[in-house]
Amino acid sequence: MRMLWGILLGGLIAGALDIVYAFVAYGPVSYGLTPQEVLQSVASGWIGRDASSAGGWNTALLGLVTHFGLATLMAAAYMLASRSFGVLTQKWVLWGFIYGLVLYVAMNYVVAPLSAAGGAGHFASSIGEITGRLRDSFSDIRPRWDANYPWMIPVTIFAHTVLVGIPIAWAAMRFAPQRD
Repeated sequence: MRMLWGILLGGLIAGALDIVYAFVAYGPVSYGLTPQEVLQSVASGWIGRDASSAGGWNTALLGLVTHFGLATLMAAAYMLASRSFGVLTQKWVLWGFIYGLVLYVAMNYVVAPLSAAGGAGHFASSIGEITGRLRDSFSDIRPRWDANYPWMIPVTIFAHTVLVGIPIAWAAMRFAPQRD
């Protein structure tokens, strides 16, 4: 039961901090996206950019559920790994930071390119298409460099490490099963 609470709390904290970051970073301080548009961009991973934009608050809700679902899965993966590797809860700040870096790479170079938002507008359906999308994603900086907002990539890495990875690691440490 302790593990479940750690997973849920880690997912909730990381998801909340990350979505607030996204609302601010992609909203008033850069591209001017509304919270609805930010959430629709998350939903576009399932249904593509055009369908997501056209879906209004229904697709924004899909994006919100997806966002917190992914954060909870990330927390579950860390919590399960911490059962086998006690150092993940003993040195939780360091390993949370490293986990955040891993999540940044995974989300920007694997998950997003393979999703329906990943360029072709649909999920990758063949091995050739998957390898092509991955090759393209690793040959370019993701998210794309924007000369108007050169701070976006470092701030996004900060968000994944400090606002996602470390809170997940803290929750795993806080709710780790008691050892004898």
